[in-house]
Amino acid sequence: MNTDAVKIREMRPDDIRHILELDKRIIGKERALSWPQKVNRYLEMYFPPLCHVAEAEGKIVGFILGDVRGWEYAIQPAGWVDIMGVDPAYQGQEIGRRLLEAFVGECRRRNMKTHVIVRKADERLQRFLASAGFSEGQLVDFEK
Repeated sequence: MNTDAVKIREMRPDDIRHILELDKRIIGKERALSWPQKVNRYLEMYFPPLCHVAEAEGKIVGFILGDVRGWEYAIQPAGWVDIMGVDPAYQGQEIGRRLLEAFVGECRRRNMKTHVIVRKADERLQRFLASAGFSEGQLVDFEK
């Protein structure tokens, strides 16, 4: 597919059900029961600029959701990518990169950095983020 045929745009409230359906196709199951409410929260609190979707052939084929955080970690407020996904049939076509660029672009317009938390074992996502110019940040995760 021609990547110019994929349009990245700000998320709209009517996109929620499509995002939920797409996410289920990507991960193969439904997330927690609270997942639909969390998507709605993004739209209520941070919509429209930080949340984006990718459209192709009249349907949503990708999304990125995030919010503004930082003060709780004693760092400057920044845009935090919470979740993103691309329809498996459209992966490998730079859609994820374009969604991430839209998110980062909006953060830059607000004079904020962009953060993403990644599992140590997710080397594929780490390589993707490194190729998009991200580097390891100043936060360390602890658990018990």
